[in-house]
Amino acid sequence: QYIGYATVRLENVDVDIDLTTQVEFQMQETSLELGETVTVVAERELVTKDLTASTAKVDADQIQALPITEINEALQLQAGYLDGHVRGGRQGEIAYWIDGVPVTDSYDGGQVVEINKDMVEELQFVSGAFNAEYGQAMSGIVNITTREPREKFGGSFTTYFGDYFSTNEFDRDQYYEDVVAGNRSPRLGSDEVWMNVQNFDPSRIRNFEGSIFGTIVANKLSYFINSRYIYFGGWQYGQRVYNPRNIAYIDSANNFIQFRDTQGQGDGEYVPMNWNRKLYFQGKLTYYISPLVKLNYNFIRDDVEFEEYDRVYKLNPDGNLTRNRTGYTHLLKLTHTLNNKTYYDLGLSYFDKTYSQSVYENMFDPKYVHPRLNEEFEAFSFRTGGNNNQFFMRNTKTYLVKLDLAGQVTRTHLIKTGVEFRYNSLYFDDITLRPLEGDNLDLRRDSPFMTPEVFPVGTIYHDQYKHNPLELSFYIQDKMEFEDIIVNAGIRVDHFRPDGVILSDPTDPDIYLPLNPENRYKDLNGNGLQDPGEPFVTFAERQRYWYEDASNKTQISPRLGASFPITATGVIHFSYGHFFQIPNFELLYRNPQFKLDISGGSGNLGVIGNANMDPQQTISGEIGLQQQLSETVVADVTMFFRDIRDLAGTRAEEIQLISGETYSRLANSDFGFVKGFIISVKNRYSTGINYTVDYTFQIAKGTASDPEQARNALAGGALPEVRLTPLSWDQRHTLNGSLGYNQKTWGINFIGQLGSGQPYTPRQTSDVATIRENSQTKPFYWNVDMRVYKDFNFFSRRWSVFLRVFNLFDTLNEVNVYNDTGRAGFTTDLERNRELNPAQNINTIDEWYLNITHYSEPRRIEFGMMFDF
Repeated sequence: QYIGYATVRLENVDVDIDLTTQVEFQMQETSLELGETVTVVAERELVTKDLTASTAKVDADQIQALPITEINEALQLQAGYLDGHVRGGRQGEIAYWIDGVPVTDSYDGGQVVEINKDMVEELQFVSGAFNAEYGQAMSGIVNITTREPREKFGGSFTTYFGDYFSTNEFDRDQYYEDVVAGNRSPRLGSDEVWMNVQNFDPSRIRNFEGSIFGTIVANKLSYFINSRYIYFGGWQYGQRVYNPRNIAYIDSANNFIQFRDTQGQGDGEYVPMNWNRKLYFQGKLTYYISPLVKLNYNFIRDDVEFEEYDRVYKLNPDGNLTRNRTGYTHLLKLTHTLNNKTYYDLGLSYFDKTYSQSVYENMFDPKYVHPRLNEEFEAFSFRTGGNNNQFFMRNTKTYLVKLDLAGQVTRTHLIKTGVEFRYNSLYFDDITLRPLEGDNLDLRRDSPFMTPEVFPVGTIYHDQYKHNPLELSFYIQDKMEFEDIIVNAGIRVDHFRPDGVILSDPTDPDIYLPLNPENRYKDLNGNGLQDPGEPFVTFAERQRYWYEDASNKTQISPRLGASFPITATGVIHFSYGHFFQIPNFELLYRNPQFKLDISGGSGNLGVIGNANMDPQQTISGEIGLQQQLSETVVADVTMFFRDIRDLAGTRAEEIQLISGETYSRLANSDFGFVKGFIISVKNRYSTGINYTVDYTFQIAKGTASDPEQARNALAGGALPEVRLTPLSWDQRHTLNGSLGYNQKTWGINFIGQLGSGQPYTPRQTSDVATIRENSQTKPFYWNVDMRVYKDFNFFSRRWSVFLRVFNLFDTLNEVNVYNDTGRAGFTTDLERNRELNPAQNINTIDEWYLNITHYSEPRRIEFGMMFDF
């Protein structure tokens, strides 16, 4: 408002995380009737002039239109993101933030909770050199803003149902001819690969979710509540031919007895083996203490029960592990605007995540059977009975305090600084249930059930620990916005107290079963033998000298980014930074009692963790150009590199025991280098035709794809090469795209993905002394998904019906392959082992070599409806 001019209202102004939004008002001298207002709807600028690092944004409207059901599916569409790997980095190198507070599980680098997609207002994915405010991440930042409560009462309800449906046919002879001829994409169908996906049953996928929002106290206190239940039936099935209690054996006349008694026989039902069930709840409160003080409280809980396919239990599916992941978080954030140039945020949060896996909820359940039933009955056969005897649970709690102060100290300088403190509490308990001492099962007459025994922590059947690592960080950054250049410069300092121990003498790691004589007894006369009267060294005495405390770690991370507007519609940006991340806690504290099983023979006995590892480091840089091509289209070209150092690995020297065996200890021994470029073209999301296309070329090489890769090579009798080889997720060419046509009440949208083959290591036949790691590639991958919707009004409410089809063309991509042929469905081992004439009492050898985990999921169809009120 201004005297002499008409009032102007500008609506729908988008303010993005960490970015400046410039708002301009075009005012007219008043010639309107008194009280009239000119209302203008803002349009998002296609080129973000102060963007100094590659950042992708997906808002609520786009998420709603895309054929996706989970927020991670939206991430899969972003350039540089591939199955949790960002620009060639390992999994676990991403930091997740919700409403300005980090919510990453420090144990494995995953999410504490997974936000329901319908609660997301904005998803921001930063894959470039992010600002100093963000820490404990080397690859990228996923920053989620959840929906704000609203003054007006309302809500929505959504439900959908679905199932997998695949009808492809497969000609095995033709497939073989295609492979011999070198055809990289022969037809392969569901009739030979999948169980139980030819009959469509919409109850196998069912989802119910609803939201309500409104005001408790007008202009003061408002709320937003969302809840969801989903059961996902999966596509990897087993068949209940056997029950876990079944006993199969060879009798005295050399006859195969498939069922010792009828109780061991299954009902023959098809059983999903990669299902999951999720319960989700989120409640958000916003309280305006005053016009300048805002308080947000956010509570999120998700409870997921699920199963992961284990093919050895294909005919005995009830013996497989059931897994549970429960996470909840409390987020409290106070925003206080001190004046029109300065504000601060105070964030308090508490996260709790529990993961467990077992066959039965109670470790002393009488249905547990003797471990002999879990042994492989004959070569190339699935289990005829038994159950997984692991009982595992871990819990991570994190208490976090975060204070940020931002001030526009001058017209060109925005200074932001902050401190963060995290207190972590970790509990880990891994038990292998064993029968009572002396319980040797006689297959012909004894009961299959056992009385489970939990062995002490000092044995190889039980691992347990509690740790309380601390993290403290400080950062300061300056955003300088001049006429011709915008600069983000900052520095971050992180301090870590690991709360762990390392071995004083690595050559004798197991305090419970020491090997070196001086650790077993006191050799008083120095003859090297334990003579009568020479006492044992007690466990309490060994505890006093066995371990040393791991040292605290501090690192400094400089960050720099710049943006140069070259025209009114074009910007060049540059960013560079050092990024550190403490190795995930599962690596620091692995095998916490440093126990090794020396009864199993010679060679490398395994891997122990190392709480004294240094932070892992990445040096990242990029340069890019954003250019608006028309009023609705913008293009982006970015070149990037990543120099990765001090990754956790086992490439360091093996440690030898006095008995001659060796073991490996995790250390900062791996490194890598990634380079590439991204080209993307996007148009403004609106009614009519919408599209996005991005192409990524990337070369990701390193010394190891997995921290234990070098140790596994040594255990297999080979010598790992110390050189850069393609990483297992090195997908050289990736093309993502979306295409949609949307009108006011209906629309159709597609998303497509095309990727070149990822590497695999071919089988060695001549030189077993070296590994040609990842020297061949799998077949390429492609997929298309679709969503169609129609809106209509009914009882003055908006209703919408929709249809989603994932893997529209029922493509059977070969995601894993046999290492002798490079194909998912063909191996020379089949014919070679068939010539050995193995017993095939349980399943054929052809069925054994048909591995459904080698293929991507078949076509999935979902249909549903939603309405707003």
